[in-house]
Amino acid sequence: MIRRTRRKDVSSDSKADKRDNKVDVKVTKTSAKADLIDAKARKAMAVAQKRKWLVILIGIGIAAFYALKGGAGSGLINIIKSKLGV
Repeated sequence: MIRRTRRKDVSSDSKADKRDNKVDVKVTKTSAKADLIDAKARKAMAVAQKRKWLVILIGIGIAAFYALKGGAGSGLINIIKSKLGV
């Protein structure tokens, strides 16, 4: 039984092509990771902006509730009622 041996490709062009292909794949992966990180950062900033306005609105609502409940806004309510004719 004859043992087969692998034939080595002696052309340097195929090695250079393989090397170029590996470099291209590596660059593509790196840029894809950078794009993903950038997208996540932009999403986090958008969520933070949304939460900031939500907290501001909740704060205004709580302040208005306590102002009206405590009687500090009763003069304002009477003015509004008189304008509406109630």
